[in-house]
Amino acid sequence: MILVDLFPYFTAGSSCRAREVVGEAFRKYFQAKHHETGSMLVQNRYNTSAENKIPISDIARYEVGATLAVLVNTAPATFWLLFYIFSHPEVLEECREEVGKIMRTSLEEGQARRTLDITGIKQNCPILTSTYQEVLQQRTLGAQVRQVMQDFMLDDTYLLKKGATVIMPSLVVHTDPGVWGPDVSSFNHKRFTREGSSQNKVFSRPSPKAFRVFGGGSTLCPGRHSATTEILAAVVMFIMRYDVVPVEGQWIAPKTEKTNIAAVVMEPDTDVQVQVTPRQGFADGKWEFGLADSKMVFEVAAEDQQQSSH
Repeated sequence: MILVDLFPYFTAGSSCRAREVVGEAFRKYFQAKHHETGSMLVQNRYNTSAENKIPISDIARYEVGATLAVLVNTAPATFWLLFYIFSHPEVLEECREEVGKIMRTSLEEGQARRTLDITGIKQNCPILTSTYQEVLQQRTLGAQVRQVMQDFMLDDTYLLKKGATVIMPSLVVHTDPGVWGPDVSSFNHKRFTREGSSQNKVFSRPSPKAFRVFGGGSTLCPGRHSATTEILAAVVMFIMRYDVVPVEGQWIAPKTEKTNIAAVVMEPDTDVQVQVTPRQGFADGKWEFGLADSKMVFEVAAEDQQQSSH
C-alpha cells in the first residue's frame, strides 16, 4: 500500500511507522559519523548528498530506500543459488572444481592462506556463472512496463493503441518453451554455457534478449553488476568452506506465495533447516576475497553484450 501511495499513513500505518524508525536510526548513524568507518559505498553516497547540501534527515531517508534496493533481491537470490547448488551434488562438485582452479593457496606463519578473486570467478568459472543465471531465470517474476507512443501492430496480430500501457512479465518469457527449449521448467545448470548449447541440437544458447531478470532499456537495473558480485562472493565462500545438508534428510524447495510486491526474485515463505559443517581440509587458515580491476563486462543482460562489443 505504500507503493500505491493511497493515504499510506492510514492504509499502511504500521509500515510507515517502521520506515520512520529505520530512517531515524540512519539519522543517528550519520550524525555520530559512523559512516566514516563504513564501506566506501556508504561513504560515497553520504558525501555526494552532503556536497549537494541535502539535509542529513533526507540523506537518512534515502538510505532506507537504498537498503531495500540492496537487499530485497540479492538476499533471496543468494538463498536460491545456495539451495540449488547444495541440493545438486554434481553441480556442487563442478562449481568447487572450477573455483579451486583459480584459488591461490600459500602458507603464512604455518597456516594456509587462500585467496579468491571475484573478477576471476566471473571470467573463468562458466559453470558457476551459468548456474547463477539459470537460478535467476527459474526464480524471478518481475515485469517491464512501457507506454505505447504511437499505434503499432505487433506480430501482425495485436494492435497496440497510442497511450496504452504494456506490461511484460518476465515469468512469461522465462517459461516459454519456444525460447528456452522443452526443458525450460527443468533445472539445467549448463544452459548458459557453450557446452550446454552444443548438447541441445534443436535450441542453441538462449538469446541474451530473452534473459530479462534485470529489466532492460531505460529500466535496466544499474546495480546488476554490484549485485552479481555480492551474490557470487557469498556463495563461493560457502561452497568452498562448508558442507551443507538438510536437517530433514532431503532438500525440499519452500513455497514462494508470500513474495513481497517490491521483489523481483521469489522469496521463500519458510526457512530451510540445514546443518553447516566446515569442509574437510578447508576449515583452517585464512581466507581473503578480492576484486581485481578488469575491462571485461560480465554479460547479465543483452545491453552488456552490446557494451562489451564496443
